[in-house]
Amino acid sequence: MSINWSININNRITPEKSLLSRLSLKVRIHQLGVMLRLFHPSNRDLILDVGLSPLEKLPDTNFFERHYPYPHRLTAASVEDCSSLKKRYPEIKIVKIIPHSRLPFPKFKFEIATSWATLEHVGGYSLQEKLLNELLRVGKHIFVTTPYRYCIYEPHTSFFFIHWLPLSWFRLICRSTDRQFWGIEAHFNPLSVTDIHKMKLTRPVFVKIYKIFGLLPTHLLISDVAF
Repeated sequence: MSINWSININNRITPEKSLLSRLSLKVRIHQLGVMLRLFHPSNRDLILDVGLSPLEKLPDTNFFERHYPYPHRLTAASVEDCSSLKKRYPEIKIVKIIPHSRLPFPKFKFEIATSWATLEHVGGYSLQEKLLNELLRVGKHIFVTTPYRYCIYEPHTSFFFIHWLPLSWFRLICRSTDRQFWGIEAHFNPLSVTDIHKMKLTRPVFVKIYKIFGLLPTHLLISDVAF
């Protein structure tokens, strides 16, 4: 992932993306409820969130930092410079990390290591596997969300079903339809349940297909605790 990924000129915010972000916020708040019911974290538990963004132009950006009930126990990590957010989130410890590197925390430093819709943006399968293993190393438990590849709609590209094709075809179509940014593996690599289960992870994980309104599968929820 490039260090200035979120402010890349090609990662533009369209009216459609802004509208979908409002729906996404409701979905993420519901997913947060899933996490809270699964782990019942207290105000004594240290929590890590990997994937903080320096820009908050969309309603769902950095939603976890705004909605987690114990911000004073939260560490938010990003490959980008998020120092400008320290005034907005004075209780949260903000840490800059090096892309694709070992997280600067000891084993089991955190009760829960989370990452919200970031895994699909770190690069190919080996880098996604590496991030999951790092979360498993520093967190006693993990809770990770990522868009489900086999949702009928792909919100980054506004495609219906095209992302179900082999990824080489999908990326070729992206590059041919003014979606070049999303046609680069380092920017976007969507995942299926099978993709997660093929990864060589240091601990077993459970993968749940999250369905919006209980009907449309949109996300994968990944945890070391059964849902």
